[in-house]
Amino acid sequence: MKRAKRMLVYVALAVLVILAVLVFSLGLHRKPRYVQNFEEEEYGREYPFVEPVSVVDGLAVYNAGSGEPVLLFPYPHSHTTEPMAQGPLASILMGMGRTVVTFDVPGAYRSTREPVGDMDEMIRSADETLDRLGIQGPVDVVGHSMGGLAALAYAVERPERTRRLLLVTSLSGFPAAARWGFPGSAFRLYEPDYWRLIFWGIRLNAGRGDFALHKRLQNLMKRASFYDKTFFTAAEIDVDDKEKGVPIRTIWSKNMYSRLSYADRLDDVRASTLIVAGRHDPQAPLQCSEELLQGIPDASLVVFEQSGHFPFTEEATLFAQTVDAFLN
Repeated sequence: MKRAKRMLVYVALAVLVILAVLVFSLGLHRKPRYVQNFEEEEYGREYPFVEPVSVVDGLAVYNAGSGEPVLLFPYPHSHTTEPMAQGPLASILMGMGRTVVTFDVPGAYRSTREPVGDMDEMIRSADETLDRLGIQGPVDVVGHSMGGLAALAYAVERPERTRRLLLVTSLSGFPAAARWGFPGSAFRLYEPDYWRLIFWGIRLNAGRGDFALHKRLQNLMKRASFYDKTFFTAAEIDVDDKEKGVPIRTIWSKNMYSRLSYADRLDDVRASTLIVAGRHDPQAPLQCSEELLQGIPDASLVVFEQSGHFPFTEEATLFAQTVDAFLN
């Protein structure tokens, strides 16, 4: 009997030691440390960022190009290096003769508003953007990746403002990626990068770590997301990045990772929808796009065979032709 009790004590102590090691190794014993609106200083050194048309109540709104407007949702998380109006997807849309309407998410770039980091914030910001620019009728709505999830949410919650919907390598929510194999879709279980992705993600989503760790995770995942690795360019890690905090938009992942899903509301989408998928996408595996196709009533799917998560970069010409045929 005494021996059994002694063993229970040893087991309990071992569990406590393991938990303590995890807490300290993940940095969970420290207070969260965030940085906000750092992007222009960090990423805008080589070339200036495009200017918003207005910043009202801390929300920066963009209206770039000429022609019929298209609402392009920005990425709600922190893994961005330029305003959405300046990115490759916006350039392709403008090349089609469209006006790209978008915004900086609160806490990033020129949007100085204190961020909340939830989907309601994204939908309200989109409403404000359209209202401020005097766009009343339904518009074409576009989004890539997590921006695509926000675009999907907008089509569900604002059907009267959504004419057509373009979802690029997107998904119904965070749980969909897990259902279809992430992070195993990016790395094998026995690879060190598999465990780096998990542990770095836990630290950053909890507000621990630093800007250097953020860049390492960004480089790790972005490289895996290109089918043709020659398209990948690593973010440079500066010597003082360890002294900076975690980008505040990381709270999006912290708030939404486990519970955000529109899988049960896909049939609420009333807009004609084009779903674009990369055959080799590890972030939103092809099954995520097939789920969208099956659930959205008026949807079609185009699979880009030589692309990962960025078909508008890896197969830019074919992507532009496909999207132009759908939108125009």
